[in-house]
Amino acid sequence: MDVVIQRPERFITDDDLREMVLSLPECQTYALVYRAVPLLRRKGITSVRRWGGPDENADAKRAVRDALADERLWNTVCGLLDDAFNVAKDAEARGKVVKSDSEAAKVIPDAFESVVNARWSHVLSGVADKPLGMCVADGHPTSVWSDAEVDVTPAPEPAENVDDARGDGLELLVLTSAMGWPYTGFKHGEERDVFVRREMVRVWHVVRSEVARWPDDDSMFRPQPYVLVGTPGIGKSFGCGSYLLYELLHYDAAKVPAVAYFLDGSAYIFHKTGAMAWRVVFHRKADDALSAMDDMAYERREALVKRKKSEGVKDAAQKCKAKCGFIIFDVGGKHQPGLELPTSEWGCVVLSSPNERNYKGWKKQKMAYYIFINCYEAREMKAFFAWQQRALLGAAANDASACADVSALWREVERRVDEVGPLPRYVFDDKAYKERCNNVADKLRRVSEGDVEH
Repeated sequence: MDVVIQRPERFITDDDLREMVLSLPECQTYALVYRAVPLLRRKGITSVRRWGGPDENADAKRAVRDALADERLWNTVCGLLDDAFNVAKDAEARGKVVKSDSEAAKVIPDAFESVVNARWSHVLSGVADKPLGMCVADGHPTSVWSDAEVDVTPAPEPAENVDDARGDGLELLVLTSAMGWPYTGFKHGEERDVFVRREMVRVWHVVRSEVARWPDDDSMFRPQPYVLVGTPGIGKSFGCGSYLLYELLHYDAAKVPAVAYFLDGSAYIFHKTGAMAWRVVFHRKADDALSAMDDMAYERREALVKRKKSEGVKDAAQKCKAKCGFIIFDVGGKHQPGLELPTSEWGCVVLSSPNERNYKGWKKQKMAYYIFINCYEAREMKAFFAWQQRALLGAAANDASACADVSALWREVERRVDEVGPLPRYVFDDKAYKERCNNVADKLRRVSEGDVEH
């Protein structure tokens, strides 16, 4: 192209054709930029990468600008090279994390979109003409629980009639991600439905209030970490963790530019901004994710300080603080939160069973607050059952036999709840239910033997 621009009459002999080609916007732009190329090369800028960012090679760029003595041409050259440099930089950033399955980190294709665009359904109670008085419906309900309905801690043993409806009859929200969730490893065939109840929305209100407390500008702040404690088997990790992730991804990216989700010694980082926007990077080792988060924090700090200095702010590093995102850490087995979790620039919630050994030291050092999440209520268990049996529930509306089957199955669920408690994991999974019953029987036997000995 440069040879043609230098001597167009040699390569395009027809006058009309030559004029038409040279009048094309691409050729005109190239002709303009070509005038600057020799000057750029003399200053050592021989490639897009050597052009650098806005604050790089300032002296060389100033010399080229002065030599051109053409402000319009200089603006065109700068615009084209800045755009090209940014594209190259973004491609390099993606290349650092797009690795093979055998390596430490990899992008999970379409996972971000799957979570952000998760589909809503809901279950209503008190529907007189439906089996069990329950109705399963697609979409988000017209009205959801008010803050006043949600932001209360229910009594330990509420006196409720499972057949009564409350409020507008909304008992359960269901959030379905086509690819699943971090808890399921985004694996095909795994559970995709997350059950959102009042208690989980209450937890989100606490987290949302914390993020809303952070300043809208770049002034200093201290994120408040939390420990969410709940009985195993109520959907604390899968349900509440996934729901918090969904809400945080929908929150203002200026305050929550990324979400890091730790579980089973690995981590998923959901990027909302920058070169990796709308991508999920899976780090097989949690330490690798922490290193990536340190790099992200460093880049955000440097960019913030540079911007503030350009605005005339003195001591910007001491007066300003970057917001990096939010951490969800799911405690499991030997994988417990470490003090290296960067809670000074990231919000954080740790999900744990009541076993204090999971988090006690971390909570003390980080001065974290508790959030307690309660078990399912009777109507929520019934709504959960209605969703699980929604196909049979639909058939039962016009089939007496199917209606009888639904009622019999529900009576079995009620019996299990009486035996093992309102814990979906142990009520609706036959294997888990039997193991739970055996464990309870074993504990009772040991207590009984202890009483005899004393």
